[in-house]
Amino acid sequence: MEEAEQSSFYTCKVSGPGLTSATVNEPTHILVELTDSHGRPLPLQHNVTVKLELVPNAKYPTPETTLTRWSKKPPEMSVSVDMISTFQYKVLYTTVTRGQYSLHIYINDQDTRGSPFHITAFFHPNQIGPPVKKITDLKAPYCISSFSNREIVVTESKNHTLSVFDKNGGKIRTFGSHGEGPEEMIAPRGVAIDDTDKIYVSSEHKLQKFTRGGQLIKFVGQKGSKEGEFDRPRGIALYGKQVYVCDKNNHRIQVFDLDLNFVQSIGSRGRGRGEFNQPQDVAFDANGKMYVADCFNKRVQVVDATGQFIQEFGREGERKLSGPSGLHVVDKYVYVSDYTADSVLVYDTEGKFVAVLGKRGWFGSRPSSEVDFYHPYGITSCADGFIYVCDRWNSRVQIF
Repeated sequence: MEEAEQSSFYTCKVSGPGLTSATVNEPTHILVELTDSHGRPLPLQHNVTVKLELVPNAKYPTPETTLTRWSKKPPEMSVSVDMISTFQYKVLYTTVTRGQYSLHIYINDQDTRGSPFHITAFFHPNQIGPPVKKITDLKAPYCISSFSNREIVVTESKNHTLSVFDKNGGKIRTFGSHGEGPEEMIAPRGVAIDDTDKIYVSSEHKLQKFTRGGQLIKFVGQKGSKEGEFDRPRGIALYGKQVYVCDKNNHRIQVFDLDLNFVQSIGSRGRGRGEFNQPQDVAFDANGKMYVADCFNKRVQVVDATGQFIQEFGREGERKLSGPSGLHVVDKYVYVSDYTADSVLVYDTEGKFVAVLGKRGWFGSRPSSEVDFYHPYGITSCADGFIYVCDRWNSRVQIF
């Protein structure tokens, strides 16, 4: 009986924004809820030891702390734990450099379910300097995404192809060709990659799904405005086993399952809440909020996964948008490329302006210490903590 009770100590529920990403030198949090083997809160009379270990994948000290639920003593600087109920802990941690970390949570010296949790730490937007690397000689790069091993995929719209690069920017392979056939493409734009490394691509009036090696699995769509039809689709996002596609000239977001079966359509043409005017890109945060680059309305609109309006930003305030063309959410910050302003603007997830990156410039027109863009579009990030931006008419991807 005693052994059965002991085994119940090793279960818990873990949630919160700090399970996936963090910002360097800024505390982020997770919630740890102790439960028994049936998912019930662990009774107060059990003396349970909670241990946390944050391990950077770099040459940095390993911060850790060991606490019991009775302890009030603050732990080491990088990790702190606050008991918020008899069975819940709020864990605050602070990363010291960008890159990937492993967060281990032990209950009575045993790893909890799902531990270690892999976290990517990014620089604060105001800490980002000139690009550390550039991938050049591309043909109108439009959107970008990454595989689980940090290889990146870029749509080259003027080449009518997708190109795959290693983490150092070396080209690995290219696939696709110009045409209207099932495997062919006309000016591919959006690209997204799922958890199994399948690739989703928006081309002229269709949505395609490929294997990692470039073999076509399925495609849907033709020119039109009915369900499952497109008029120049653009950015793609994946969330909750569904594919969200900006159907630009139909002024809507179309939603499909991972087998490309139509699910629903979100939005219609207009300037009101939940309406769009040529949406260019779409992204999700960790809480399931959907951010849409509502280009001709000069704003980012935030809705839930069913299209219910939450907020908008970029049309008023300190730094206005003029042509939002790409989106990516990094921790609690929203990176928005603006192709008419030739810059990347950064807001927090509440819509407050934080920083601006770059200004108009042509490749080689200014010293390398400057950040130049000429019609930036797609943005992504990798587990290494770097930000990748498609600098379309400078024919390159810049890495920050």
